[in-house]
This record gives sequence, C-alpha cells and structure tokens, in this order.
Amino acid sequence: MKKENKTYCRVPFDSVTVSPTGRMQLCCEAQWTGGVEKTKLSELSSIQDWFDGTYLESVRRDMLEGKPIPQCQTCYKREQLHGKSPRTHVNKKYFSHSADPIEHSIKKIDLKLGNKCNLKCKMCFPYASSELWKEWKDLGWNSNKNDPNNDSSWKYYDDYFEEDYSWPKNKNNMKLIKEAATKANLLHITGGEPTINPEFFDLLNYLIDQDRAKDIILDLTTNATKIHPRLFEKVRQFKELWLTISMDGIDKTYEYVRYPADYNRVHENIKRYSDFVKELGGKSKLRFNFVLQVWNLHNAIDVVKTLTPLSVNEGVVPVAIEELDSPKFMHWSILPESHIKHVINQIHLEKQVGNEKLVQWGVISLARILKANVQYRKHDHSRLLQQLKDFTSKQDTHRKINIADYIPTLTGFLK
Repeated sequence: MKKENKTYCRVPFDSVTVSPTGRMQLCCEAQWTGGVEKTKLSELSSIQDWFDGTYLESVRRDMLEGKPIPQCQTCYKREQLHGKSPRTHVNKKYFSHSADPIEHSIKKIDLKLGNKCNLKCKMCFPYASSELWKEWKDLGWNSNKNDPNNDSSWKYYDDYFEEDYSWPKNKNNMKLIKEAATKANLLHITGGEPTINPEFFDLLNYLIDQDRAKDIILDLTTNATKIHPRLFEKVRQFKELWLTISMDGIDKTYEYVRYPADYNRVHENIKRYSDFVKELGGKSKLRFNFVLQVWNLHNAIDVVKTLTPLSVNEGVVPVAIEELDSPKFMHWSILPESHIKHVINQIHLEKQVGNEKLVQWGVISLARILKANVQYRKHDHSRLLQQLKDFTSKQDTHRKINIADYIPTLTGFLK
C-alpha cells in the first residue's frame, strides 16, 4: 500500500458492524449502495463467515489498491472540507503501532442492539430511536414519500420502517453476537440507548460468565438519562470502560434537542458516572460527544466549558465535536451569517482569556469546523431552510412545545 493511499481504512480489516436492523454494515458511517453489504445477521452461520466473505475481501482489496469505495463517501467528503475524518483517525491510531496494512482479524465489534430508546432527539430518526418511530407514524412520515429525511444520507435504504428492530429478541441472532464477542478485544455498543435494553445486560452477563469480560474493553455510548441499578456492578468486571456520553447542549438547548430529557437530572447522572470512572482507575475513561447542528451552535462553547471538567482520562478531546451531516436541513451552515459570526467572535474572546488547556482545545476544535463557513456560504440554502421550518413546525406542534421557550434566539429565523 502506498503511503498516499486516500481510500484505505483499517475498519474492514479490524472490525464488524451490526446495524439497528440486525444487518451487517461496512461501518457505522457507511452508506448503502444496494449491494450485499446489508446481509441480515439471521442469514449467517457466523459473523466470522461474514468477515471472511467475498464482500469484505473485495473491499479490503480495493482499499489496498487505492480504489474509492462507494459506501465511504461520508469520510471522503469530510476530508475534502476539514482534512480529516473517522477514516484518517482510525488509520493514524493503527499505524502508530503497526506497519502492516494487510493483516486482518476481528478485533472490534460495533454493535447496535435494535433502536430501543427513550428520547426523540431533534437530529435523530426512527432507524436509531423507537420513540421517533412512533412519532413518525403519528405524523404520517413513515413512508419513503413523506419521510422528512428521504433525501438524506442517513436514509441507509428504502423501507427502513419495515425492518425488524426486535431482532435481538431472537436467541440465535444473539448467539452469533455472543460467539463473536468472546473473540474480540473491544466491544463498542451504541444505541438507541443500550442501558435500557435487556439484551445489552444479557450480553454483558454472558461475557462475564465466560470469563472473557476481564480481557475485553467495553466502549459504551449512553445518553445518561438513566443509570441502571446494576450497571456499575457489571461494567467494572471488564478490562476497561470507555464511556461516551452524548450531550448536544446544556440547559434548555439540551432539553429541546434531546427531547424529553431533563437537563438537571442528566447533569447529576453525569457527575455520578464521572465519579465511578475515576474510581475504576487504570485506563478507563469518560468523554462526551457533541453533534454540532443548527439548534446548538450558539451553545457549543458553553458545552465545552461545562462538560470538559467532568471528563476522565481523556487528555486530548474530552468533548468531541462531530459536525452533523444529515439531515442536511439541520446543518449549522444554514443559520444566518450574523449567528455564525457571533460564535466566531466568541471563539476569539475565549482564546484570549486563558482557559484550562483541554477547554482551549475544545474551542480550537470548534473554530476549525467553522472555517468551512467560507465554502458553505457559497451555497443557496433556501430549500433547506424551508424544509427546516416545515419540520420544526409539524414536530413541535405534535409535541405541544414552542422553540421560543427553549431557544428564543432562533424564533425569528424560523418564522
């Protein structure tokens, strides 16, 4: 493999991904192209067979030859805008300790156990939230024609409303997951919300009973709205805990984006999580993931300053800022120029006040994303803005809420 290879990614060499619908997926960022990459878990005799099969073998071969992979457009686009992506991140991490681009074996399982969730986050969609599935149905959005995200890259494939999100209830499906998990070094579990899912605890119990938990890193993402009474007891038996808490705002902005969560309650839970991870010691860590979007750009700096002190053992990016790719009509760039410039001015001020180092790095990370504003301003956002207004009006009316009670600075923009 040549050093300048722009398509190579370690993920298909090291990992397998199971989607909320129980289908195999190239990775959690990959887009569907209509091919065999969406094989159902129930159609496999083992996950190892999938990993060794013709699809992933062809992907690995094309990557080694520098050929673009159709499913990888999300990373390619991020690299064009920002010079980096999940692809470049995972490669940098791997090649910092290995020079072998060809070696491949299942080291990581990226797992979503259905779409069971207790929140209806503004930028999310039914594929990842059972509560949004119900809401989409109430609003008549549960069809390809009426789905507000039907032109979005997040619509992995048509008819996702018809998919089976209860596949973890099938014991044979979970048997395949358990067999693969016992051989992996890292188990990455996201949602939905894993901590309210019985199959999540069933999997943890299995790995503990098999005496494998002590050799596996548990990489868990939670919305922190709840703490299961036995969660701490279970996760402390794993080699390490890498805990990510999804937080897309603070105070009322958070409550609007992550409806119907209660910010004060979640903040108290975060402090409990922080204390627990400190107690675990070793290399266990806690970090935050912040999805930058139209609803929370104004809140981003406050998020960094509030949450960074609660992180544990995350010495580089305590609050990871992820730019929302879709739905496109919620991208931060459609905000009025005055809103964006206000945040840019805030960034300049924060750079001068001598914040603690990790806070400063978070502010710098936000600044780098906003540099793309020069390119985004060249686009006509009128169609996207109308989509945003229609979506907001219909969803908020259904929820019986008013954005003026949460983010008053956006009310004029959305009239």
